[in-house]
Amino acid sequence: MKNLLKRFSIFTLLAVVLFTLSACKNTESKKTSTDKSSNKKKTKYVKKEISTDKAKLLLKDDKSIFVDLRPTEEYIGWSMNGNKGGHIKNAVDFPKEWFSIIKDDEKLQKELSRRDITKDKKIVLYSDKKIDTKIPNKLNDLGYNNISILKDGIKAWEKDENLPIEKMDNYKILVHPKWVNDLVNGKKPATYDGRPYKIIHLSFGKESSDYKKGHIKGALHIDDSLNHIAGPRAISEYAYIPKEKKEELWNKPSDKEIEKKLLDLGITKDTLVILYGPNMTAASRCAAVMMYAGVSDVRILNGGIKRWKLDNMPLEKEPNKPITTKNFGTKVPNNPKVFIDLNEELKIVKDKNSVVASIRSWAEYTGKVSGYTYIGEPGDIANSRYGYAGSDPYHMEDYRNVDDTMFNYNIIKNRWKKWGITPDKKVSFHCGTGWRASETYLYALAMGWKNITIYDGGWYEWHLRKDTPRKEKGIPKDAPETPKSDY
Repeated sequence: MKNLLKRFSIFTLLAVVLFTLSACKNTESKKTSTDKSSNKKKTKYVKKEISTDKAKLLLKDDKSIFVDLRPTEEYIGWSMNGNKGGHIKNAVDFPKEWFSIIKDDEKLQKELSRRDITKDKKIVLYSDKKIDTKIPNKLNDLGYNNISILKDGIKAWEKDENLPIEKMDNYKILVHPKWVNDLVNGKKPATYDGRPYKIIHLSFGKESSDYKKGHIKGALHIDDSLNHIAGPRAISEYAYIPKEKKEELWNKPSDKEIEKKLLDLGITKDTLVILYGPNMTAASRCAAVMMYAGVSDVRILNGGIKRWKLDNMPLEKEPNKPITTKNFGTKVPNNPKVFIDLNEELKIVKDKNSVVASIRSWAEYTGKVSGYTYIGEPGDIANSRYGYAGSDPYHMEDYRNVDDTMFNYNIIKNRWKKWGITPDKKVSFHCGTGWRASETYLYALAMGWKNITIYDGGWYEWHLRKDTPRKEKGIPKDAPETPKSDY
């Protein structure tokens, strides 16, 4: 019996030892476990700082890329946190916050590649402060191995007057949340000249639930009725609408109606207007209409309500009622060149010194789909050049960052250049009904382009006229590329 107990004790002891060793082995394997999303072993980034002298040599290396981790507003030109504003020439923006916003590794890698931040590049990260090692560690995990950090960041770069800093020419059109918050709280942010202002929250519906959930202090709500004359959404209903009436639909309202709507909001030509909402395209369209009318200082909250909330800015829920005015201060329109009509677009189509920029999805541009439930004919305007847009008529992925702010302006410019859309020509932006075209018009303005306009009628009006020249369906023979989908 004693021998049996002794054998049992030895067996139990051996079992405990084997279990412990197995547990240790499992624990050790967890330490070196592979990341299921990347199938690569986690590696700790070994800090590698480079001086400005070494960094400036990399500017000439096409296998190097500088990545600005500061907020987009600083990158495009706004002076903040004691910095002058702007970025290292040819650097791309990828604010550090995006690493937290984008939870999925595949999506993160896609966003990095959209800016040409690829694994074969020598990546130089910089900011205006110390860079959290979590960022280079994350890049390491994704397979980006050649990573350096610019010592002392943008501040060291700014000290040397010979090192190139660039900014978007007219960045002030795109204001940021802190700027607006300072404005509504009685401060005088940079580029504000003290004039009366209106904050306009644009969302759909007369009594928008979006506005009621929370809006910027003092903001007035408007729907999309200033943007266009809305028509039926079903193509079958157009059979009963007279030709003249059809051609008016989806265009901007009459000059008289535009003026009335602005006066009802208390807006004159001298009012500073800041537009925002849940839809950047809708806000941009409204901004273009106000510019056309003659409002001399119209701006957009870059990223709209999404960016405002991400910055944890305060919201109020009590609705604000406008104080109307009776005198706009000038004849409407005072800036008619913002929009052109069909006859003017016909001239641009035939003009070698002009370019017709199609801000439509690739499927719309190549004539596979019309894109709209109320446009039966697919196709595009003759001689139009692809200007990028998004996945369908209601999305603008090619122009948006993950926080709804404007996509990198240098990349936009380079895309346009491939298709011959350049600032030395007169550029007419069009889409289906003028909304997407308005957003790109605003971005071109922000980039400092002068000779630009919006063809208000777009493909909707163009397709109603059977004698208007059409682009041949399919990919043009001289197309510089077949764009890869980013969405």
